[in-house]
Amino acid sequence: MSKTAMVLVAVLAILATACAGGAGTPAPSASGASTQPSGGASAAATKRPCCTKVTAAYSNISADDWLSWYAFEKGIFTDNGLTVDLQSINGGAQTSAALLANAIQIGQFGGAEALSANAGGADLVLVANLAPVYPYKLYAAKGITSITGLKGKKVGVSNAGGSSDIATRAALKSAGLDPDKDVNIVPVGSHANRTAALLAGSIDAGVDDPPEDLELVKAGLTVLVDLAGQKLPAANTGVIMSRAFLNANKDTVQAYVDSLTIARAKMKNDKAGATAVLGKYFKLTDQGPLDAAYDFFMNEVTVPYLYPEVIQFKDAVSILGAGNPNIAKVDISKMIDRTFMQSAQDRKLGG
Repeated sequence: MSKTAMVLVAVLAILATACAGGAGTPAPSASGASTQPSGGASAAATKRPCCTKVTAAYSNISADDWLSWYAFEKGIFTDNGLTVDLQSINGGAQTSAALLANAIQIGQFGGAEALSANAGGADLVLVANLAPVYPYKLYAAKGITSITGLKGKKVGVSNAGGSSDIATRAALKSAGLDPDKDVNIVPVGSHANRTAALLAGSIDAGVDDPPEDLELVKAGLTVLVDLAGQKLPAANTGVIMSRAFLNANKDTVQAYVDSLTIARAKMKNDKAGATAVLGKYFKLTDQGPLDAAYDFFMNEVTVPYLYPEVIQFKDAVSILGAGNPNIAKVDISKMIDRTFMQSAQDRKLGG
């Protein structure tokens, strides 16, 4: 086994301990430089010499990561002085492991995984939250018409202790169900695997979101809970790095946050371009699901300035802390850094 592989295995073991048990599209290799659409942010980011190289990764083919895909494809990272090697890693736990092993410098994955890593001795920091509310609906197989009907059933999540696990457990608990006793929580590895398992019937329920959930609707699955509609705070997909990297590369971190903020502002005026980018990563050509995803994420999930907040970790602390006393020892206020998003807002980059 190579040294890198050994490190990744060791880090995954640390994450599994910290959590207490709790098929991506190939990513491009460098920051895109295609023509940007008209319209967008009301003020330009500070122009920086081109280009600082940074390796970043997203953990799922999920619209949570849409802003980074758009920034990449439209050359926004390049405009802000970055050459981004934007990689796809299948799953939040795996992306966290890659970050801790220094295989990547910036990771986009769940705050719950970062919390578990820090409870295990890591020092990760969130500088933005790409999905500050749960972007999900809880779907169930035909014949299951209420959440209480999930008793004894298999409910799929991506990874134990990950964002989808936290969201699912929060939904079950809100209905009076004990996730550890009343249902069988089944980790399936990733967002895409969860959707596939729902369609195949190998799990009875699971959370999902546009554009993939349109396939679930067509297949006759039932929405039991609309988590997104409840606007429940969540650290669903953070922009995460080690504190050491942050402290040594503040200009790079600011440029990355600026790029994401500008991307969202431009997407508000470029529905066609934004949905084309989403279609590329999801390998979709049907405009209906892409339009539905655009309306959902731009109106229900994202906001112009995607601050990380302590309250977004409430469910993760409660759920993960039940099985791991080290979770309560993590100071969430020191785990987030709002200054980079504040700088973007001060310069009105979000419109």
